[in-house]
Amino acid sequence: MNFQYDYSALLPLGVKRIVITGAKGMLGQAFQDVLERQAPLAAVLALGKAELDVRSSDQVLGIEDFRPDLILHCAAIVNADYCEEHPDEAHAVKVDGARNIVELALRTEAKVFYPQSFLIYDSHDLPITEATPPNPLSVYGRLKLEAEQIVTEALPESLVVRMAGFFGGQGIDKNFVGKFVPHIAKLIKAGVQSIEVGDRIWQPTYTNDLAYNTLLLLANDRAGVYCMASHGQASFFDMACEITKLLAIDEHFSITPASSTKVSMNEKAKRPETVIMENRRLDGEGLERQRAWQNSLAEYLDHPYYRSMFT
Repeated sequence: MNFQYDYSALLPLGVKRIVITGAKGMLGQAFQDVLERQAPLAAVLALGKAELDVRSSDQVLGIEDFRPDLILHCAAIVNADYCEEHPDEAHAVKVDGARNIVELALRTEAKVFYPQSFLIYDSHDLPITEATPPNPLSVYGRLKLEAEQIVTEALPESLVVRMAGFFGGQGIDKNFVGKFVPHIAKLIKAGVQSIEVGDRIWQPTYTNDLAYNTLLLLANDRAGVYCMASHGQASFFDMACEITKLLAIDEHFSITPASSTKVSMNEKAKRPETVIMENRRLDGEGLERQRAWQNSLAEYLDHPYYRSMFT
C-alpha cells in the first residue's frame, strides 16, 4: 500500500501537552520529528537520557508542573544482549521507570503510550495478533512485558503498540539497517566483495511509519493493545539483498545466506526465529497506515547520510 501521510488527521494533537521520554533514541526521535513538522502547535517536552533518568522518581515527578496530556514513554535499554548480562540495570530502567511514569500520569491525569517489542513473543503461534499470548524468551522480553502490565493495570486507558523490529534515524539507527550499511561500505572500501547474513525472519518497519500511525491512534483517543508492523516479511538476508539493490551496489557486492542458528551462537539473548504480526485491530478500525517494507526502506535509504557512504 502506497500512501501519503494525512497529517491533517493529527490536528487534535495540536492542543496537547506532550512529554517524550527517550527522545534521542530511534523511536523517540521519530515521534519528535513528526510532531515538530505536523503538529507544531503542540507543546512538546522531548527529554533524552541526559535530561531525564526514568529510574529516578524525583526526576520523573519533576515534570509534573508541565502538566502533560500525553506521555510517550520511549525510554529504554534497547540492546537485548546487554539486558541479558545486566538484568538489574535493565529492570531499573524498564520496570522501575514504568512505575515512575505511571505515578506521573496518575498525578497529572495524562494518557500514556507504551511501545512494546516483538521480543515478548516466541515463534510458535503465527501470525501474531492482539490475542496472541506473549511468551518472552529473554530478560529483555520479560522485563518489557512486566513494564507493559504495570502501565495497563494502573492506567486502563493507556495505549500499547506491539511493534515489529524497526529501522530509522540514520546516524542513531542501532538496528540492522543502521549497522549493516556502514559495515558494507567499509568492506567495499577494503576490497571485500561478499558477506554472510542470517536468515531469521522479521517485518522490518520504518520508525516514521510507526510514529505516524501511533499518533493517529492517539489523535483518535484509542486505548488498549494494538499490533503494528510493515506489510510483508523478510529474512535479514532478504533485506540485505534489497539494501544492496537500492544502493546500486549489488553488482559489486554479494550476499550469501547464513543459518540463523549460526548467528544466534554469538547472541546472549534468545530471540524468536520468526515473528510475523497481523495488524488486525488497526485494520478493523480503519486506522491501518503501514506500508510494504520495501517501499519504506527505499524512502529511508534515499538520504544523503547513506548515499554519501558510497560516493
